[in-house]
Order: sequence, then C-alpha cells, then structure tokens
Amino acid sequence: MRECLVQLQTEAEDIASFTWNLPNINNTKVKIVTATSVPSLIQARQNRLVQLMGQLLQDGWTQTSIAEFVGVEFSTVYRWLKGKTIPEQESRNFQRLAKLSGGNPKTLQQYLDGEITLSAYRQGVENKLLAEINNQSTSTNEKIKQEVIAKIRLLEPSEIAEVISLTAAFLAKQA
Repeated sequence: MRECLVQLQTEAEDIASFTWNLPNINNTKVKIVTATSVPSLIQARQNRLVQLMGQLLQDGWTQTSIAEFVGVEFSTVYRWLKGKTIPEQESRNFQRLAKLSGGNPKTLQQYLDGEITLSAYRQGVENKLLAEINNQSTSTNEKIKQEVIAKIRLLEPSEIAEVISLTAAFLAKQA
C-alpha cells in the first residue's frame, strides 16, 4: 500500500512539473475551450432547445405528438423538454425536429448555437407560412380543398396527424 502511495505521489509530481513548449503565435485568435466551458456551451444549447419545445407546446403540440412526428420515444421528448439531451445535428431526429418547428436543419442549428434568437427563428417560420397563404389566396375555396386533399393522400399517417394538429392549433388561435 505504501509503495502505491509513493508511486502515485511521484507520478503526480511528474505531471505537475510537465510544461508545454508552444510556438510563439502572433496576431492569431485562439479560442480556448476549457473543461468548464464545454458543459456551459452544451447547457446553453439544451436551454435553447427547451425554449423551442415550450413554443411547440404553446402551439398546440403535445409531447406524444412531437414524439410521433419526430419518430422517437416519449421519454426522448421528455429529456429534450427537461434539458437533459439534445439530438445530434446530422441525425434524422434533428432534421425532423427542424421540419416540425417550421425551419430547416441549418436555421435550427443557428438558433441552438445562439447565432439567431428564438423570435428570429420563429419569425422565419411565420413568414414562410404567410407566403404560402398569400400564394394560395388567388385560388378559389374549392380549388384549395382539392389541392389539400390531393396532398394529404400523399402523406404518411403520422404526417396527417401533424396536419390535423397544426390545423387545430391554427383554429384555436383564430377563435
């Protein structure tokens, strides 16, 4: 036991006396990532996801409907809401979450990284919906109904559920 302690003490002294020989860097910006900054960056991204998820719930989505649309378990959505995890940027879950929230993977990443605000992210979503509505305003009601039914027939059942949920949320806001 005493030999182990002596060996550990010697190794600790060797580590403590270790020095870095770095070249002189002039006029170069270096971002130093410390052990404490990485968790704070991750936590900031998780907090932004929590805010976005809160907006989706306010829009009329439920944890279950989000899970079904994205294709994950209810527990995964629960962890997103609690800021415990976040989907990987290149994953199918991330792409589906971007689609659900009305953006795309690039703008969702910009929001999560803090490059744009939630209101700017959501404003982009609202502008997209308004543009679609304005393009359809020249159509007659009957033509619109036929187009919608034709498009609905092309959707998967989970996507139809999304359309119904979004329609219910829209109608609730109009009332």
